[in-house]
Amino acid sequence: MTHYISATIRNMKWILFFILPVALSLFVSCSKDDNHAGVPIVSSVTLLDSTKQDSAFVRALPGTLILVTGQNLGGITQVAFNGQSAYFNPTYNTDTRLIITIPDNAPTEATDPKVPNTIRIVTTHGETSYSFVVDIPPPSIAVISNENALPGDSLIIYGSSLWLIDKIVLPGGREITAFAGNEAGTRVGLIMPDLGTDTGRLVIHAKYGTTMSDGPLNDHESGDVISNLTNAGETGETPVFNWAWWGANRTSDASLFPGTRGGYLQNIFGGVGASDGAWWNGNRSGNFSDITNMFTAAIMTQQASNYVLKFEINTKEPWTAGINVIRFGDNYAYRFMPWSGAPNNKFDTEGKWRTVTINLALFKAVADGKEGTGAGAVTMGDLLKTGGVVAFGYRFITEDAPVDVYNAAYDNFRIIKIK
Repeated sequence: MTHYISATIRNMKWILFFILPVALSLFVSCSKDDNHAGVPIVSSVTLLDSTKQDSAFVRALPGTLILVTGQNLGGITQVAFNGQSAYFNPTYNTDTRLIITIPDNAPTEATDPKVPNTIRIVTTHGETSYSFVVDIPPPSIAVISNENALPGDSLIIYGSSLWLIDKIVLPGGREITAFAGNEAGTRVGLIMPDLGTDTGRLVIHAKYGTTMSDGPLNDHESGDVISNLTNAGETGETPVFNWAWWGANRTSDASLFPGTRGGYLQNIFGGVGASDGAWWNGNRSGNFSDITNMFTAAIMTQQASNYVLKFEINTKEPWTAGINVIRFGDNYAYRFMPWSGAPNNKFDTEGKWRTVTINLALFKAVADGKEGTGAGAVTMGDLLKTGGVVAFGYRFITEDAPVDVYNAAYDNFRIIKIK
């Protein structure tokens, strides 16, 4: 009996030795077949939002979180949008679904006219491609170099998605088709035509949308203007004066700061030590008369964030220290110091006029005796005098650092409604 049992055990060992690996192999194979019965198939792409999953689409913007639905999608090893690999979390990959974000840097028609417009999915058991367009976001304008550029001057538009532009329309319906952009879609340049007296917003028409500037071009003599520093009887532009006759040097010398019309202000000073608040000394301010005919009393309840202050500036020397405290009335100010945070802490227009835009909600109340450091303006009533009267001006001061030399010009102060 003992001999029989021992023989039986030896025979079972041999059976297990040969059969078990085969069985395990068949088990694994069957398991794989059960989970991934065939090549992957994509049936639809939708938004992740469960309320919108019945709305399939075949195009989306970079950065969009999408849900890919299909069959045999388990075991994904790679996903690429137009050849650009995309990160995905395997936890969000099942046999029928994949949650993934379209990469921000996925190629588009703007960067590659021959882009394949596909999602390619590679799995452990096959691969598939699905027709899908990575859209270009609509164009957007952030800054225009000089909204009051003269005819023949270069005009540069900065923004995003400035690709596939059909035309740029300037005031008076002037269509510009001769322009040059960069590969990143962040800037477009053109030569400014003669706009005459036409004023209006610049509009970009592109394949994937249109966009409009936040302020009008050639706006130096309209009802938006606080002052263009040109007086009655002077040439260059229709006068909008409102100058209080003191502070900066008012001049119309085109040889000092070429590229403007009529009068402008020049602030030139130096040798100002640290912590010097005596703005009334040495050409360190810009002072204007109160303006009673720009707004009605109805503006007092309007949101300050709906309006911006614009002006042009031109620097002869890099601006590296000091603060231009721009003021509305006696209570709200903006601490204008564009050198702060600029490369090497230097702001320099290199002798060219540049447009500055400041949202009026950024003007702040006095706090702890320091102008422009308290709570921001909420309504226009915070910034204006009773009845909508504009009391405006600016003052140069220093705090931590001295100013060795400052030489810059200012022109065309104006308030623009942007919303």
